[in-house]
Amino acid sequence: MGNSEKNRSIQVAVAPQDQHTVKQLQELTQLALARLEKGNFEMAVALFKRALPLAPANSPARDVVTHNLMTAYRRRIEEILKQEDVTPLNPYLNEALALQLRGPLAQDFKFRDEFARVYHNLGLSFYRSRQHEAALHCIRKAIGIQPCPSYYVDLTMSLAYLKRPARLADYTTAIKPEQLGRHLFITCTMKSGSTFLKNTLVKLTGFKDMFAVYASLQNEHELDLPVISRFAAVNTVTQQHARASEANIQLMQAFAIRPVVLMRNIYDSVISLLDFYRTGFTFSTFFDRDQFRAMPEARQIELITDNAIPWYFQFVASWKRAEAENRLTMHWLTYEEMIADKPGSIERLLDFYGMSAARADIERTIAATEADGENNRFNRGVSGRGKTALTAEQKARVARFAQYFPGTDFSCLGL
Repeated sequence: MGNSEKNRSIQVAVAPQDQHTVKQLQELTQLALARLEKGNFEMAVALFKRALPLAPANSPARDVVTHNLMTAYRRRIEEILKQEDVTPLNPYLNEALALQLRGPLAQDFKFRDEFARVYHNLGLSFYRSRQHEAALHCIRKAIGIQPCPSYYVDLTMSLAYLKRPARLADYTTAIKPEQLGRHLFITCTMKSGSTFLKNTLVKLTGFKDMFAVYASLQNEHELDLPVISRFAAVNTVTQQHARASEANIQLMQAFAIRPVVLMRNIYDSVISLLDFYRTGFTFSTFFDRDQFRAMPEARQIELITDNAIPWYFQFVASWKRAEAENRLTMHWLTYEEMIADKPGSIERLLDFYGMSAARADIERTIAATEADGENNRFNRGVSGRGKTALTAEQKARVARFAQYFPGTDFSCLGL
């Protein structure tokens, strides 16, 4: 026997009394393959369905017939998708999604990969036909059989169109939702006191300090699935500069991550970045250190404003939209609130996560963190410098980016 996309010869030892059944299986399979090759997909489905129960349970032959049947389903469904009325495809789709590899070929990586690809290709056909619900079912089925990085691209798109929450099973079956650890996740603008906050929380809780990205420096701080999967069952504290992109939202939904969104006055941020880059930290940007230092201060501020500051507006707008659409539950915090009342801010943050700590312990931990100034990256730790250090023209240059997000309240940035 063989399948229509890659022929396979399967030898199965059978008892004499079963030889008649095997002969029927072979005949039906050959007829079905012939119909499939000739484009009679409806008949091919019918014949493979008749052949399937004749294949010995838990045998390679059963898996091959299952693969062939799924290929026939795919071709028949794609045929229906070209018609004006697509309702006849529903029974076919339900039956196709119910198919399972149950024999030894389920452990064969290459065979399993081929089987998953049939579902993925069918999902793409649904996607192109704007049948996003069906596309999601097929893509999830493909991932469940044999995960592939490209499948997650299409999963993200389908979930985005449907505004459906991602599931833990979309990314891993190694753990169950009740086995997930606590994840204190600080998503923040640059120079907002986030390193201080993260270090304090790590000391206070004893949770693992987890940077959930592939790499930092010039990279966007998108959540990295391998890292998150690896530490999904561990209690963690994370601090990174992540916007509410679709991929980030979906990973947070799946792994039960509720973010703390930390921001700072936008004018103070400009001055703090100016100090930061002057001390040599341009290696984390695309700026050349020597060229940056050689610029007059006004030019440095222009460079920061035009290249770094637009991201701040995208950051706030993305999280505001995610909250308005009820995609995630989040806790908002500003640098100014935190600096004015550090113990109270941490108490409220812990309460958001269903946790608590004695006030004395919080104050003691804050003092220990502040004593380690080298690892906290506070430039000066004060508010209001931007208001006086920037000219009216420079502030207007910064504030103009808000006009591109007319529906967003940027008061959290001091506008």
